[in-house]
Amino acid sequence: MISQIVFISLWYVTFSYFIICLYKLATRKSQIQSLEITSSPTKRFYFYIVSFIGLLMTSSGLLALLTFIVNRSLSDQLVDLDFGPVALGISSIVVGYPLWFFHWKSINKQIDENPAEFYSIFRTFYLYFTAVFSISFATYFLIEAFLFILGVGNYEQELKDAINSIIRGLFSLGIWIFHWKLIQKEEHLVSSETYYLFRDIYLFSVSITSLIILSTSVSNILISILSSGYDSLFDNNLIIGSSSQSIWWDFRTGIIGLVSGSLLWIFHWLLNIKNSPRRSTEAIVVYIITLISGFVAIFAIGGIVNDILNFIIPSDPLSESTISSLFNNLPSAITILIISLSLFFYHRNHIRQKDNFDQINRSNQIFTYSFTFLGVLLLFPGITILFHSVVMSGFENVSLTNNSTLITGITFTLVGSFTWYFNWRHAQSRTENGLDLGSSSRRAYFLTIFGIGVVLFAVSALTILFFSILHILELKFGVETIKSTRIFISIIVGIAVILPFHYKVYRNEKNSYKKHSSKQSVKKNVTILCQIKDSEFLKQLQSELGYSINAVEWTDAGVENFSTKYLSVQKISEAINNSNGYNVIVVFEENGAKVFSHSGKNIKKI
Repeated sequence: MISQIVFISLWYVTFSYFIICLYKLATRKSQIQSLEITSSPTKRFYFYIVSFIGLLMTSSGLLALLTFIVNRSLSDQLVDLDFGPVALGISSIVVGYPLWFFHWKSINKQIDENPAEFYSIFRTFYLYFTAVFSISFATYFLIEAFLFILGVGNYEQELKDAINSIIRGLFSLGIWIFHWKLIQKEEHLVSSETYYLFRDIYLFSVSITSLIILSTSVSNILISILSSGYDSLFDNNLIIGSSSQSIWWDFRTGIIGLVSGSLLWIFHWLLNIKNSPRRSTEAIVVYIITLISGFVAIFAIGGIVNDILNFIIPSDPLSESTISSLFNNLPSAITILIISLSLFFYHRNHIRQKDNFDQINRSNQIFTYSFTFLGVLLLFPGITILFHSVVMSGFENVSLTNNSTLITGITFTLVGSFTWYFNWRHAQSRTENGLDLGSSSRRAYFLTIFGIGVVLFAVSALTILFFSILHILELKFGVETIKSTRIFISIIVGIAVILPFHYKVYRNEKNSYKKHSSKQSVKKNVTILCQIKDSEFLKQLQSELGYSINAVEWTDAGVENFSTKYLSVQKISEAINNSNGYNVIVVFEENGAKVFSHSGKNIKKI
C-alpha cells in the first residue's frame, strides 16, 4: 500500500534528519558558545523542547476531540460511544496549550529584545525539525484520506476514516504552514552556515521523499497499464494481481501518490532549492540520485536480457517456452527502466546546467568512471560464471543447472561489456583531448580495479595451491583437483581478461603524464579581460596555474554574452604555460578564449 511506503520513507527521513542535526550540534560547540550572548544554551534548549512538547499535546487533544465529533455525527449508536477520547482531548488541551503558549511567548519576547536570538542553533533546529515532522504527518494522512474515499467495503466506516484522516492531515498541514512562514520570514535575517545546513537537510530530505512517492506511484500506474495490455494481448485473465479490480485499485493509488508527490516535489525542489545560495549539498544529492537511477536502469536492462535468454535457452527442457511466458516479468522490468531513465536524464541535465565548464568536467569524470567501473563489476562475474559453466559441463552431468548458470553468465557478460565499452570509449576520447589525463577520478578507477584484482588473485591462487599440494600428498591429483578449485580457476580467468588490459593502459598513461608534469611551469604575469560573474572560473585558473593572476573588468558592449561555461581551465593553463612571452593577456570570445603574450617592452617611436 502506497501510504505505508510513504509513511516508512518519511519517518526514515525524519529520523535521519534528527540524527544529523544532533551530530552538528555536538560538533559545533565553539560556534554555539560564541552565539549564546543573551542566554545559556541549557535555557534555550529547555524553552524549545517544552514548546514542542506543548504543541504535540495541544495537537493530539484537538484531534481527539474532532475525531470524537465526527464519529458521533456519523454513528447511529450514540449510547455505545466511548467518551475516553473526550476526556483525554480536554486534558491534553488544558495542560498542553498553556505550556506551549507561555514558552513560545517567552521565546518571542527574547527575540524582540535581542534580534541575535535569530541565530540560535536551537531555534533553527526547532523550526526545521517541526517542519519536516508536520509535513510528514500531513502527507501521510491526506494520502490515507483519498485512499479511503476511493476504497471499497463498508461505506460508513470508509467515510469515517476518510474524514478523520482529512482532519489530521489538514491540521498537520496547518502546523507546517505556521512554521514555514516563520522560516520564510527569518530567512532574510539569518545568513549563518548552520542555518543553510539545516535548510539543505530539510529541502533535500523532502525532495528525495517526494521522488520515492512519485516513483512508487508511477510504477503502480505503468504496471497496471502494461499488465492490462498483457492480459488483453494473451487473453490471460487468471494471473494473480491482473484482474480488472486489482488493476483499477493500483491505478487509483498511483494517481493519488502522483498528485501528492508532485506537489511536494514542485514546492520543495522547483520553488525553493533553486533559491538556496548553497550549491555544494545540491551537487552531492543530484550526483547520488543520478548514479543510483543509472545503476537501477542498467540492472533493469539486465533483467530484460535475462528473460529473453530464458525464452531462447529454457532452463527446464521439459517445459515449453511461449511468448506469453516471455512477457510475464517484462511489465515490472520495463516500468523500472522507464522510471530510472527518467530520473537519470532529468538530474543529468540538471548537472549540465552548471555555469562553469570545470564543474561539468568533474561531474563527467564522476559519471563516466562510475559507470565504467560498474561495467567491470558486471563483466567480471559474467566471464567467471561463463567459464565456470563450461568447466562444470566438462566434468559433471548437470545440464539443467548448467543452462541456468550459462544464462546468468551470458546476461552479466552482455550487459557488463556494453556498459563498460560505451563508457570506456567516452573516457578514452576525453583522455585523448587532454581532459582526464592524470585526473583523480581516472587514477581512482584504475587503482580500485588493481586493488580488487590483486586481492582476488591472491586468495584464488592460495586456494588452488593448497588443494594442489593436498591432492599431490594424497595421491589423487587430477580431475578431483580441478573440481575442487574450478570456482577459483574461473576467478583467475576473469582477472586475466580484465586486469592486464587496464594495467597496460595505466602504465603507458603514467609514463606520459610524468613526462608532461615534469616540465616546470614558469610564473608569468597574466592579465585577463573578464567580468565579475567569472570569479569562480578565475579562482580555478589560479589554482591550476599555482600563482595569482590579474583580472581586469571588461566593460565594452556585448561582452555580457561571453561565458566561461564551456571553457577548460586546464587547456587555458596549458596555453599560458606554452606561450612565448613572460607577459600574457587572455581575452574571452563568444566560443572560447585567445591567449596572447608580449615582452612588456614599449616600442620606440619611429
